Amino acid sequence: MMKFRPPVIFLLLLAVGFIGAVKQDYEPEPPLVVSEMIWLFGMMPRDAKVTHHFALTNQHKDTVTILSIDADCECTTVPKGPVAVPPGETYLLKVGFDSKTYFGETNRDIKITTDYDSLPVMVLYISSLAGETPRTLKITPPLTAFIPGKNEQTFTVENLSDMKTDFAVLIDHDSILVPSETEFTLKGKQSHEFTLSPIWDKVPRGYSYSCAVLEFTRADTSYQASIPITLNKY
Repeated sequence: MMKFRPPVIFLLLLAVGFIGAVKQDYEPEPPLVVSEMIWLFGMMPRDAKVTHHFALTNQHKDTVTILSIDADCECTTVPKGPVAVPPGETYLLKVGFDSKTYFGETNRDIKITTDYDSLPVMVLYISSLAGETPRTLKITPPLTAFIPGKNEQTFTVENLSDMKTDFAVLIDHDSILVPSETEFTLKGKQSHEFTLSPIWDKVPRGYSYSCAVLEFTRADTSYQASIPITLNKY
């Protein structure tokens, strides 16, 4: 009995279809693994400067070079390239935002161009609600400054609502600021104190900026509010 042999054209079409399916499922790895694609500063005072460091990790076997970093607005500051990130290492990309006279929702993007051929471009985002303060939350003081000799600042958080609220104190990846605690819960109309302390050895000379983001979550919603921090190491 003769064995059945599929026509050559059938085999070719089958192979092409298989390759096409593989191509459709294939997604190139990013040039650098990022700690978060979007950072929410949330509500923040007007005319305030804040910063956030995106942690970019190279998980490839070869060095990835950041060729350029571009922001879409003068209100957003980024470092200049090139920056080489060796295998297994992490680069902290410092992004600054100046609320100036902005009011309301402000979204900005940061374009990162690398020498990674498969997917050379990454886009990160920052978002804020400039000039807005929470209606059911009071933070005292709303911002602060540190100079050498001032090693701690106490903040009072008041829950003005009747609802139980969970709080998280989010600190930047550069670890310049140390909170006394990172989580606490307040019942309706309760208040609580926590402190922030700078690590002066990590603070560069001159003026620099940072922030702590207070994330507060209730049964039906979640918000963020930034506490802008100015540091003057003279």
